[in-house]
Amino acid sequence: MAAEARDFSSETVRNMQVALDLAWRSLSPEQQARSSKMEVATRILDAAEAGERSPARLLMLALLPASGP
Repeated sequence: MAAEARDFSSETVRNMQVALDLAWRSLSPEQQARSSKMEVATRILDAAEAGERSPARLLMLALLPASGP
């Protein structure tokens, strides 16, 4: 798969990084074992590409699919 050029402001990149770090740390070891950090990052990237810029919303959207029993 070829890398796509993505153009985000430095603030958006910071927000995505914060969301990724918080999302990953908030997952239990069991959830981390069933997921990957790349999957969480991809959800954040997809949300940012769709126009989401709020760190809190990026975090929430990153965790939605990873949440569960």
